[in-house]
Formats: sequence, structure tokens, C-alpha cells
Amino acid sequence: MKKLLKYFITVILFFLFFAAITYTRGYAVNTEALNYFSLGFYFYYEGNLRKAKTYFEQAARLESEPNYVLYSILAEVSSMLGEREEAKKYAKRSLELKPDNPESLRIISSILVSEQNYEEAKRYLEELLRIRPDDYQTLYYLAEVYDALNDDNSLIDIYNKILQINPHLVEVRLNLAQLYLKKGAIGLAKNEYLSILKDDPENERAMFYLAYIYLSEANTEKAIEVFRKLYDKKLLESKMIEDYIASLFVEGYDPTPLISKIEKEEELNSVTRGIMAFYSGDYTMAKKLFKKAIDENKDSITPYYGLVRIAEAKRDMEMEKRWRFVLAGIYYQYNAYRRALGEAIRVKQIDEAYIENRYLLGDIYRAMGKYKLALEEYNYFLKNSREIGDVYVKIGFTYDSMGENEKAREAFEKAIEISPDNDRLYYYLGIECRILKDYEGAIEAFKRAVEIDADNADYLFNLGVSYERSGKIDKAIEYLEKSIKLNDKDPIALNYLGYLLADKGIRLKEAKEYIARALEYDPNNGAYLDSMGWVYYRLGDYEKAREYLEMAIQYIDESDEENYLIYEHLGDVYYKIQMYEDAIRAWQKALEIKYVRGIYLKIKRAEVKLRNM
Repeated sequence: MKKLLKYFITVILFFLFFAAITYTRGYAVNTEALNYFSLGFYFYYEGNLRKAKTYFEQAARLESEPNYVLYSILAEVSSMLGEREEAKKYAKRSLELKPDNPESLRIISSILVSEQNYEEAKRYLEELLRIRPDDYQTLYYLAEVYDALNDDNSLIDIYNKILQINPHLVEVRLNLAQLYLKKGAIGLAKNEYLSILKDDPENERAMFYLAYIYLSEANTEKAIEVFRKLYDKKLLESKMIEDYIASLFVEGYDPTPLISKIEKEEELNSVTRGIMAFYSGDYTMAKKLFKKAIDENKDSITPYYGLVRIAEAKRDMEMEKRWRFVLAGIYYQYNAYRRALGEAIRVKQIDEAYIENRYLLGDIYRAMGKYKLALEEYNYFLKNSREIGDVYVKIGFTYDSMGENEKAREAFEKAIEISPDNDRLYYYLGIECRILKDYEGAIEAFKRAVEIDADNADYLFNLGVSYERSGKIDKAIEYLEKSIKLNDKDPIALNYLGYLLADKGIRLKEAKEYIARALEYDPNNGAYLDSMGWVYYRLGDYEKAREYLEMAIQYIDESDEENYLIYEHLGDVYYKIQMYEDAIRAWQKALEIKYVRGIYLKIKRAEVKLRNM
């Protein structure tokens, strides 16, 4: 105990000495102020906060230019006394003297959060996070603030930062998954719940949401696995038991024993009652109930499947064909392509000439990446249907996915012959022309799209890009600016225009503003960081350029050969600040990604510089 007390006193004396030195650094020592300062610390550690505050305030009054540390201590003591306004006042004074003072930022932000003044708290917490990026308390406070402000994107970023520090925080992961669901990012939510269940197999919340994610994907087989676990744990309420019953029915199991587990059978939904009627052999009633269920919810899989089962039982091929076709379409909408394909193939077996099903089969094959099979189905439709519709568009998309861009262009041209006033068709044609490096063709296609819809920012952007690729820079800038006027929240357009201006060495201040706005939307985008680095390079601020370009290479995909340019830019900056060895390494990396003779010549020039040093 004596050793512990001695250690504690030593720590206090060290802290008092350090604080006193910091307090007096840079100032003529006011002995009386320092005495009050020391007394304040004595009473602080005695637990007499009121007296401590009195002495600290006296020290501040006697000191002509109080140090930020004194105001920070006064903010801390005032906060501990529950004097929030006083604490905020002193914290702000401290921050006026030292804006990156973490203790004052922590004090004022925690008070503002407790007062639910989230907008103001956000400003201080974001600055504190910049100083202490791995501080748990700051991250959790920011999570609370973003949640209160409904800033879901920032909240997702914060949760991910917390999980980078500690990936085993289940509650944070559950909250993150819930946010993904709210944003409609079902795949990310599913992965998060699966990850949670890997570490915590009995997590009921994760199981519950995962079951319904599987249902939303029409993956009843997986949903059953999760429902069974919840059922065994006696966690399913009547509504969930009905969903479990429906899933079992779709997978071909007899779910009728479960119906007795529902407390109020009179409250059963139409699907469950339809299943009961089906298993009792009353197909007329079952059909009526399944159709009623479709009227109630057209996106539910089970009633369509029930009608198929009835058709099979009655050996009614026409009815089976009709409802299997509808079921295939529903599965397709849910991206359950394997199941959609199974239903559509069965329809084809029943009636090979069912033209609408052949069209749907083309869509399913295309979605599955089976492009040749998709083209067979689309061409069958084309030869046998009176109404061609948008089949040429689908054929164009299919050829585009196959990398056969000339055939894709031909398909879109045929589609335009049928619908010459459809602006989207000109847009698709323009994209294919640009891929084929037919920039004049692309310009004409996008111009026609703009003539039909002059207020479409995407068309104007692509027209600007096509002018830039053809070397008509003034025209490119004109249309890119028009695009941004219509949609000033498109980071791709903002960055494109900003980089174009920077690369040409014109209107550099505006270029910097455009790229800064793009970075607000996506701060970790390697291309945008490269653009900002290149602006600073053009401005002659090579250290700032280096800062952005070194960040840029951390966020690029080196499998994309066009990203060689970022390493080339970094090498150019190193060369300007006479870091020749680093320049050579950066340029060599650029050449690994894509060989460009100009970069090879830069390396040779730098090697000469090194030899002559």
C-alpha cells in the first residue's frame, strides 16, 4: 500500500511539474500567479474542486497572457462541477489560443453532446478525430452525433473505423448491418450478419434479420435453416411462424404440423390458409386464397408457387405454363437467377413457342453471364414476334458485355431506326462509339440525345468527355460546365472538369475548387486525390502536390492500366523537388502498370542527374 501511495504521489508531482512548465513556457514567470496555480492543483488532488477552481481563476486573472493549458484545466474543473456554461467558455478560450488542443476539444464536445447540440458538437469532434484518429471515446461520440443528425453515410464510416480498431464489437457490427439495410445495401448487411454469426452463432438479432434477408432474395432454402434455429429456441412469434411455413412449402416440405403452433388460427394470413387448403385437397379454395394473397402482395413468391403446385396436381399444363412463367419473372426480379432459369426452362419444355418466355430466358441468361445463350433467345424472339420492342437494345447490351462493341453499335443503330426519338438509345450508341474511339460518332450521338433532352446532365457530361477525347478542349469545357450547372453534386463530372483545367494549366483556382468539391463526396478516391495533386503541381506547390499524390497511390487499383498516370505524376513531383531516386522508383512503377516510352525517357534523364550529382 505504501509503495502504491508513493507511486501515486510521484505521478502527481510529475504532472504538476509538467503542467507548471507548460503553463510558464514562453512567458515571464508571474510568481504570484504560479503560486495560485500550484495551490489550485493541490486542492484539485485533494478533491476540493470548488477551491481548486477559485485558485486557478485567480492565477488566470493575475497572468497577463494566460496559457491555453490553464484555460483547459479550468474547463475540466468547471465540467466536473457541473458548470457547463463556464466549462464551454474556458474551453473556447483555450481553443482560441491552441485550436488543436485535444483536451479542450474533448471537454466542449462532450458537453455539447450531453446538451444534444449535435451540429456544434460535430465540428469539434471531427477536429478531435483528425488529431486522435484511433480514440474510442471520440469515435463513439461521433457515432452518437451522426445518428442523431441522420447522417447515415458518416455513421457507416465511423462504425467501420471503430471495427478496424476492434473487429469483435458485436453491437457495433449489428448497428452497422442495420444501417446497411436502411440504405438498401442488402449484400453488405447480409455479409455483416453472417460475420457476426460466425463469431457468435447464437446471436438472435443477427439470425432474425438474416432470415428475412434470405426471404427478400427468394432464397427460401437458406431462410428455412435460420427459421429452424429460431423456432428451436422458441423465438418465433405467429407472424414469423407463418413465414417459416411459407418457406417450407416453397422448398417442397409439408409445413402443416407447424400450423397448430400458431395461437390464433383465425388470424392466419391468406398464404397460410391457402397452404392448408392445398394439403387438404381443396384445390378450388387453395387457388382462391393464393390469388387473394397475390392481390395483397404481388411480390410474394409463395402464392405463385402454390398456383404452380395446384396446376401440377390437376395436370393442367396451360395453368402450369402461365404461373411458372410469372414465377420465373418474380425470381428474376429478386435476382434469384438460378431459380428463375429453372422455371423458365420448364415453361419452354411445356411450350417452346411461348414467345414472352423466350424473351425472359434471354434476360435470365444475360444476367447470368451466359451471353451466347441469351443471344439465341433474343434472336428467336426477333424472328418470331410481331412486336420487336426493345430486343435490339437487349442485344446491344449483350454484345457490349461480350466486348463485341461493333456489333453492339449495330444493334443500337437498329433500335434507333425503330425509335428515332428515344434519347437513351443515342446515349447507348454514343458510349459504344467512344469505346471504339469513334469520337466524332460519339459526339453526334450525344448531341442528338441532348437535342431531345437538353436538361440531362449525364448526356451533357458524356458529350463533354467525347469532345475532350477528340481534342476539342474548349467545347469539352463548355459542355462539362453545362453538366455541372444541372447537377453540381456529381463528383465524377466535378473531378473531370477540374483535372481537365489543371492538365491544360488554365483556371487553376477554379480547377482546385471543382476537385475539392469532388473530394467532399469521396475523400478516399485515388483519381480525385491525383487531380488535386496535379493542380498543386501546376500551381508550383510541389510539397502539397506530393502530399496528395502519395495519398492517391494508396487508393488506386493497379490492375487498371490507366492508373499508371498517378505514379507518373508522383515521379514528376519527386523530380521537381530533386528526389531523383524516388522519382525513378515512381516512374518504374508506372511502367510496370503500362509501358509509355515518355516515362522511360524520364527515367533516363533522372539517372543522368543522379550520376552528375
